[in-house]
Amino acid sequence: MKLFIKHLIQLVVFPIILFFKALKRKLSKKNYSLLVWGPKPLISNKYWSNSLRKAGRETLTFMEGYYATINRRDDYDLLYEDVIPKWIGPRVLKRLLQPCFAMCFLLEQAAVVHLPFSGGPLGDTVLWRLESWFFKFAGVKIVVVPYGADAYIYSKVMDTSIRHVLITSYPNAARQSEAIQSRVDYWTREADVVICALMMDGMARWDVLTPNLFCIDCSEWTPKTNYSKNDGINGQVRVLHTPNHRGFKGTEFILQAITELRQEGFDVELLLIEKMPNTRVRELMQDCDILVEQLIVGYALSGIEGMASGLPVISNVSADQYKVFRRFSFLDECPIVSATPESIKDNLRALITRPDLRRELGIAGRTYAEKYHSYQTSQYIFGSIYSKIINREDVDLINLFHPLKSKYLKDVIIPKLPLRFNNLSAEILALARSRSAPTTHRESP
Repeated sequence: MKLFIKHLIQLVVFPIILFFKALKRKLSKKNYSLLVWGPKPLISNKYWSNSLRKAGRETLTFMEGYYATINRRDDYDLLYEDVIPKWIGPRVLKRLLQPCFAMCFLLEQAAVVHLPFSGGPLGDTVLWRLESWFFKFAGVKIVVVPYGADAYIYSKVMDTSIRHVLITSYPNAARQSEAIQSRVDYWTREADVVICALMMDGMARWDVLTPNLFCIDCSEWTPKTNYSKNDGINGQVRVLHTPNHRGFKGTEFILQAITELRQEGFDVELLLIEKMPNTRVRELMQDCDILVEQLIVGYALSGIEGMASGLPVISNVSADQYKVFRRFSFLDECPIVSATPESIKDNLRALITRPDLRRELGIAGRTYAEKYHSYQTSQYIFGSIYSKIINREDVDLINLFHPLKSKYLKDVIIPKLPLRFNNLSAEILALARSRSAPTTHRESP
C-alpha cells in the first residue's frame, strides 16, 4: 500500500509541479550560469566543483546525502534535504517529496548539471525516463560523468578478471544489470556530453576521451624532496597500499608478493591503510617509498595523489583495452609502472632495489599529475565542454588530448622514462632478480 501511494504521488503530483517549474524557467529571460555536480557523494565532485570555482565560475555540489565514514558534511555545499521547505514536518513526507524538491531546485537554478548514468533526483523514481525531458524543456544542459557502478554492465565487461573483481566487491550490481543498461542507453541518447574514462565496456558513445578524469589541488600535495636510498638490503623500503575494496584492488596479491620478498631477505614494510582521513594519507605518502594502487584495472584517485606526492606508483595500465587511450589520449605519457597479480613481485623487487629509479619515476609522476590531473586540467576539460554546449563554439572535444592534434600544454614535457607501454624492461627486472638479498626468513606483514 505504501509503495502504491509513493508511486501514485510520483506519477501524478511530481509531473505537474515539475512541468510548471520548467515552464517558468523556460519563459524567464534570466541568464543562468550555475554549474551543479551530483548527486552521488563522491569526493571527485567536490574537486571538480572547486577547480571551476577557482576559475571564477559559479558552481555547486548538490548531493542526495553523504558517506559519514569517509566524508564530512561540509565536503558538499547542499544536500537534497536542505531544499525541502521547513513547513513540511513529517520525516516520511520529507523523504517522499525529496526527489521532487531537489529536481525543482535544479530546474530553477542550474545552467549545467553533471550527472552519472544513474541520473539525478528522479533517478530512483518511476519518472526517471522523463528527467532529461524536464531538463531540456527548461534549457538545462546535461554532462554525464560516469564513476563506475553506474556504468559497468557486467555481462559486457570484456576482461573476465575485471568482471570477477567487480562481482567480488560489488555483487549487487550484477543483479541490476538490466536496470544499469537501461539508464546507460537512456543517457547515452539524451546527454549533451558523455565523458569516457577507463570504464568503456558497454559504452556506445563518448565525446571526451581521457584515461582518467579525476583532478586534485596539486598545491595541497607536497612532492617528495628527500628520497630514501634504501634498497631493501642496506635499509628498509616502505610500500603503501590504500584499498577501499580489497578484491577490486587485488590486495591479496600484494600481500603475497610482500611476504615472498621478505622471505627472500628484503627489508620491506607494507603499510595497508583503510578508511583513514585523507590528511593522514597525505602525511604517510611523504614517509613511504612506493605506492601500489591496484592490479586489475587502471589507476584512480589514490594513484594520482601518489604521483602528486612524488611517489613511484604501481597500477595495471597496460591491458589491451587501454590502447585507445595511448593512441588518442595521454596514457602514453603516464609514468606509472604497470603490474598484474602475476608480475607485482618482480616489479616491486625492481623498485625496491633501485632507489634511483624510484626517484626518477616519482619526479615524473609529479609532472604528470600537474599536467593532466590538476585543477588547471579540469578547467580546460570542462571549460571546453561549456564553450561547445553553452556558447556553441566549434570545439573538437573528442580530440582534446589527441597526441597529434591537441595543443594542450605542449610545453610541459614528461621526462623520458625506462618504460614501454608502462612496463619496465626485461633487463631491469632481470637485474633486480640477480640482486636478491641473502635469503633469511622474515615474518609476514
